[in-house]
Amino acid sequence: MKKLKFFIPLLVFAATAGAQSDFLLYSLKGNVSVVENGVETKAKIGKMLNSAATLKIATGGTATLICNESAMFTISKAGNYPLSKFGDSCKVTGGSVSANYVKYVWASMTKSSGTPGSNRKAFMNTVGAVSRSINNVWIDPRLDTVNYSGGDFPLSWKSYADAKEFEFLLYNNDNITEPAYKTTVTKLKIPIPDICKLMSAGKSYYWTAAVKGEENDELKVLNFVSKESFEKTLAGFKSFGAPGETPAQQAYRVAFMLEDAHYLSEAYQHYSKAATLDSSNVLYRSTLMSFKKDYEIK
Repeated sequence: MKKLKFFIPLLVFAATAGAQSDFLLYSLKGNVSVVENGVETKAKIGKMLNSAATLKIATGGTATLICNESAMFTISKAGNYPLSKFGDSCKVTGGSVSANYVKYVWASMTKSSGTPGSNRKAFMNTVGAVSRSINNVWIDPRLDTVNYSGGDFPLSWKSYADAKEFEFLLYNNDNITEPAYKTTVTKLKIPIPDICKLMSAGKSYYWTAAVKGEENDELKVLNFVSKESFEKTLAGFKSFGAPGETPAQQAYRVAFMLEDAHYLSEAYQHYSKAATLDSSNVLYRSTLMSFKKDYEIK
């Protein structure tokens, strides 16, 4: 969920996103123009329009718009379209991942406060539960469940103690009393590839970390997903794309959806891809930096 220049800079767009701006041009393909106050101009991605505007779609052209903050629709037939006629298309249809992404795009486009990309988790369905265990190690609730199929990504934690060594413990799904693997580390994280050889694709595991010599009964879930299963999930996320979506825009949207589905390593790969494909995009760069900070990626 065009070069995604409509995100750059956010402040410019926020200044034009007043109460009369009911529609956001999300993606375009072919020849599309906008008529406002009797003046016709070329349509631009990221432009905010009110219901008095008219879209002119030439043969072969399409336009995808967001309205009512969380509804998305596409016009793909040639003709003139007064936006005042599209009230029914602005009905919100629920809290799916794709709807969440549309809400996130709208908020990123129309709000000037905060750091771009840092508020994405507020639009995701699953953010983890607050931990109530009392020990010297804290594991971010965002890591309550991690789905992993590949890539370099760490399982991380924070420590309230001035400790130099920590124990990482991995448990099989059918035995959470005795760890299947235990190792001592000096960093507040362990790369998942370091433990891949201990796991089998398609199975679930539990993990935790503790100050060496102490215990931590707070277990987190690590699902080692097969490549085949992940590819099906990825194909499904890609299919949500709107006409006119560029590779950079698709990579960013898919990254958001993967993060929401707890595929954190894979989300990192797609956020990185989006930032590489459109290196001048402020939102992409900012989101990538925010993601790396959230998950202790250096």
